[in-house]
Amino acid sequence: MFASALFLIAALGAGSAAGETDLGALPGLLSDTLPNGLRVTILPDPASPVVATQLWYHVGSANEQAGSRGFAHLFEHLMFGETTHRARDEYAQHHHRHGGWQNAYTAFDETVYQSVIAPEHHREVLAMEADRMVHLVLSQENLDNEKKIVSEELRLRTENDPLSRVEVRALKAVLGHHPYAHPPVGTHEEVAAANLEQCRRFYEQYYGPRNAHLVVVGPVDPEATLAAVRESFGVIPAGGITPAEVPSLVGWSFPEEVKLTEDLPPAEVAVLAFPLPPAGAEDHWAIEVLTRMLGGAEVDPFEEVLVDQQRRALYAETIWLRGRRGGAVLFAAAYLPYRRRTTGFQLMEETLAELSRLDWLTEESLASAKRALIRQEMRRTFFADLRADAIGRAAWWLGDEELAFTGISHIRDLTRDEVAATYRKLIAEAAAIRLYIKPERVPLVVRLFGWIYPLLNR
Repeated sequence: MFASALFLIAALGAGSAAGETDLGALPGLLSDTLPNGLRVTILPDPASPVVATQLWYHVGSANEQAGSRGFAHLFEHLMFGETTHRARDEYAQHHHRHGGWQNAYTAFDETVYQSVIAPEHHREVLAMEADRMVHLVLSQENLDNEKKIVSEELRLRTENDPLSRVEVRALKAVLGHHPYAHPPVGTHEEVAAANLEQCRRFYEQYYGPRNAHLVVVGPVDPEATLAAVRESFGVIPAGGITPAEVPSLVGWSFPEEVKLTEDLPPAEVAVLAFPLPPAGAEDHWAIEVLTRMLGGAEVDPFEEVLVDQQRRALYAETIWLRGRRGGAVLFAAAYLPYRRRTTGFQLMEETLAELSRLDWLTEESLASAKRALIRQEMRRTFFADLRADAIGRAAWWLGDEELAFTGISHIRDLTRDEVAATYRKLIAEAAAIRLYIKPERVPLVVRLFGWIYPLLNR
């Protein structure tokens, strides 16, 4: 551990040899595709005390159809049920018994099952993942139980949270018929309406080897582990279908402006949204740097100008949303309800015009952002689960798992001119989508005398 810490310090030092080294050529990285279509990536790491296993199914909420919103998330829960060979809690108990950790998540583009466990207990994890890929028992009792759990999650995290409610409504209003318009949580009504026939069809269509990527990172023998994968997964028929590709957000038709009302605190929120290209676009790494410089660091230039310097808003921030087929950068500001909507947007546009001079994009600020991102990239080399996640994401989002380890060189080589050109293309020279959110109830005193606040807060 001490040697690892010294290596990290040296790697991040100015001008150090390690800081200049690309992490792409990692010894022992083994990739294969089984005859049934399962993609397998194994990265041996003798220094790791645990083995991280991730099974990426390339299906998420963006692949759902009308009438089955939230189904990918519901099915994630169902996958922890019993199989024809194992009891319902056996997967979780195996990890608890041996000091491991297991979890799963559903996103727009994928559903990922995660495991971290001691090396001597890893082989059984492979067997259990293969077992539930093909032998899951889908019963009405299990479905009813998981529907209750997911419905409770929806109630707590979305239906009872005004911010979450407005986020869901804003997505649908802005994206319209795009598959990203519906978040993975789904709706309470559609989850409640899910039936066993839908479950079986979803399982047969998407939960097969041709739609999955198995990633293993840790102190394993790659050839022996691949042999174990072939033994466990190789007998599973390819079956199923490949989901249709999700359209890019670039070129999608968006409304110029959307107005919403929600039970929020007495403040009006204005948002200027700019679409981002799919992951792996030519300016992918420039976007990563901009993400750090605008909203990801201690100082957000948008907030600094609009709130700290000009005192023209109560609150402001820059938010980056990223998906495999695109995303958005959001500039948001909150005002007291006395402010006119047109004035709120005008103040934000003036702030963005000031930012477009790029005074905040100096060689010093760029170098600071690079150091932070390189430190983030280096951190992945110390944790098996972070490495596994990077491999799975690079393979699915960027098309090549080895790109999980080339970020340092790309970040290091970026110039100020390249980052500036990306900012101009995506933000300064692009048309924004306007979103305005008004609170349902505003105290009379705020509406009548809120204009005094900026005078007293100077």
